[in-house]
Amino acid sequence: MYVGVVFLLTFLLYSHGSVIRPEQIPVTVQLGKRLKLSVENASNYLSLRWRFNNGPPSEKCEESKSESTNILICPNMDYSDAGMYEYQAIRKDGQKEVLLAVKAEVVACTDTMSQRQQDESSHCYCSGITDQCHMTQDLFKSQVVANVSEVDLVSLKITSETMNEFYDNGSEQESWTYFSLPEEFTGNLLNSYGGYLDFIVHDDNIDAGGPDVMLKGKDYALVYYNLRELASEELSRIKIKMTEKNWRLLNGEPPSKFIFMNVLSGVEAFYIKHSERLGPQNIVLDSAENTDRGLGKVDTVEQCECREGYKGMSCETCARGYRRRYAVGGHGICISVKEKLKALNADGEKWHQIKTLWKSIKNYE
Repeated sequence: MYVGVVFLLTFLLYSHGSVIRPEQIPVTVQLGKRLKLSVENASNYLSLRWRFNNGPPSEKCEESKSESTNILICPNMDYSDAGMYEYQAIRKDGQKEVLLAVKAEVVACTDTMSQRQQDESSHCYCSGITDQCHMTQDLFKSQVVANVSEVDLVSLKITSETMNEFYDNGSEQESWTYFSLPEEFTGNLLNSYGGYLDFIVHDDNIDAGGPDVMLKGKDYALVYYNLRELASEELSRIKIKMTEKNWRLLNGEPPSKFIFMNVLSGVEAFYIKHSERLGPQNIVLDSAENTDRGLGKVDTVEQCECREGYKGMSCETCARGYRRRYAVGGHGICISVKEKLKALNADGEKWHQIKTLWKSIKNYE
């Protein structure tokens, strides 16, 4: 049995006369992943406990119980966690029984997911809704393209805290000119995670100041500086990987994966530094879609197991019949419109408020 991001073993107890005899089950867990064991229908015993190599499990392991289910979760498995996991019980007649025996082996990553993915996608974003995800294997590479001759130019004033378009030409405040990319480069760009932004720059503006690329989201702004050693009269092509490791916040700090993907989930503006020496060059951003355009498959986009009320690859959208309420957290939460209608009706709210909410059932995200 092979274990990837999550190993879930549900062991249904079975009986042969008066003795329960489980078989030893071998499992393989990737280094750094978690082991999750579950035993059901084990309520008719005097005592129950998890054991690891005849001793208590590691302190990092957590146990949870309900009336019919007992679960052990051991996160971030390493080589010292390899061994025998048992769920031991004492019957009413005093006899000890082993209800579940799992022989766990911890190995380095050997799955089709490369070591690169293991390093860069070791945890889920999922809009903070769940920690259950995997890298989808069902999407194909696509590209969003804009020509610099067809995009608008804007002046930007950038500080360590803010980034804003700048219109007062008579001001002495320092600003820089940027290409403001079209609508196709804004909105939900989560499918671009792990892909590349590809464009051409002229190196003669090495000392011009200001970052080469900027992404503005609802809560954060990200910048990218191209590292040039010397000024040059030549054109050079930049390929920026769309992961958190290649970007910085306005204050120079590296963003977490959550912050980076938070920006990608709702890009309000996408800027690339302007150069007058550039001809009609294309700016290309990788993305992913269901249609195969002959560019290959994509394996860097997460597929999350969203709970009720959410949808999207990263649970970034409210499902039908739900609307977002921003009073809770930066992302807000998706609440049931029908439940809200019931609450309004019970509180005697005005009918036009109920009609507004009712319309949102059809105009869901």
